Amino acid sequence: IKLVLHDGRAKSKTKGETNEFVIGERNPTLVQIPPEVWHGFKTISEDYALILNIPTELYDYKKPDEYRLPPDSDKISYDWKLAPWLKHG
Repeated sequence: IKLVLHDGRAKSKTKGETNEFVIGERNPTLVQIPPEVWHGFKTISEDYALILNIPTELYDYKKPDEYRLPPDSDKISYDWKLAPWLKHG
């Protein structure tokens, strides 16, 4: 699994930074993603992948706190088509 995080927090020291991680069977990882950090996952193997999402609060259908961007959004400079070990720019 390729996991990509992009810090969109206005007052963060890492605002605007994008990080990429490769996780999975050989590198199982517990990830805690803070609010306002954009995140996406992509399976990069031919086998299946499993992601378990455990939110800290129930989803509020009347006032959702989930925001989405298309994978090719100009707001985040990241190319999902590149292999995980290639430099993004």
